[in-house]
Amino acid sequence: MMKDAIQKQKAVRYCVAHGYIPYMECLVRYGEDTAAKPADITDVDVLGVRPAGEVRERRVVFDCKTLAKTSGVGRALWASGLLQLVQADEAFVILVKPAPDGHRLAARKIGVHLFAEKIFDEYARSSSTNYLEGITYLDNLAAWDALWNLRTQLPRVAPLVEYLSSEAAFERSATAGFRTLLSRLKSAEGEFDVTKPVHRLLYGMVISQAITFLSAIVREFSTVFDQSMDLDAFQSALRNHVWGGREGYELRKRLHIALQVSRNEEVGDFQLPGWDKFVELVRALLDAPMLAGTPALPVKDIAFREMGTASALADARIKAELGANPRARQFAMGVNRYVGSLSRLLKDCSDNFTTGISKVTA
Repeated sequence: MMKDAIQKQKAVRYCVAHGYIPYMECLVRYGEDTAAKPADITDVDVLGVRPAGEVRERRVVFDCKTLAKTSGVGRALWASGLLQLVQADEAFVILVKPAPDGHRLAARKIGVHLFAEKIFDEYARSSSTNYLEGITYLDNLAAWDALWNLRTQLPRVAPLVEYLSSEAAFERSATAGFRTLLSRLKSAEGEFDVTKPVHRLLYGMVISQAITFLSAIVREFSTVFDQSMDLDAFQSALRNHVWGGREGYELRKRLHIALQVSRNEEVGDFQLPGWDKFVELVRALLDAPMLAGTPALPVKDIAFREMGTASALADARIKAELGANPRARQFAMGVNRYVGSLSRLLKDCSDNFTTGISKVTA
């Protein structure tokens, strides 16, 4: 069983209650490591990410410790350093025994909430009526374990699983993150088997992460988007944006051409996969860019639904979130169609995921 399991379930439920997408046991690495093989620094027990909307993306970290002799203020100081390292906005430390009031107050001065389990429950219930057992499928720790175990079962899938489980959550550049996601997906897509629940879970996580990245992309792009643009101007601006600017696009294009020439291959166009459908998707998201991220959490919940027993309470919450605005379900289905268009095997997963959304929202 996963270490500190009950506390981690509480942290996940808190994330869901407040609209944060939870990630479990995220490995932390330093992005500018100079070694040939990056070294893991630590892990975050639970990380919550709220997609970009009217405000920028937000992150919250949870440190869960069940050892009775753990020092509260010591964990708070450690969590404060972790908060700065991963550039999160808030941190929680959940312990077995209550810390002295002075320690809790000192922790707040450095951006850390220091709670014993019982007090955390009281705080969470008072902060949201959605902090309930059974409100989400994302607290299914067996599903998280099954997903992580795919790395050893299917080595070609390992980079995608690791990216979705850790690296994507810390990615600060949405455009770079989205490109990496598509690259990892392309390498793994041949292994997808829609008949297996854990594979359907993995596909749903891809859709949720794509929505999270796209919400930040369209929020940024909306500041330069002009409704009067013709299609060529729109595509040119979008292309440059997703490649980190015109210079970034031109550099990668030249490298792409040089590589094809060196392999005696026919020089083809240099675009994101499924470029035409991607352009259609972004134009649709730009109808309401501040709402583009709203389906990310319920979509990830639907993904984890594949690995658990149906919960009326969780289904009702997911349905309410997808129905809270007319764009949420539309955007989720649009991203799903785009990803499904990239290959035949992904199309099978896309069709299944469409059915899953329909079951919950019917």
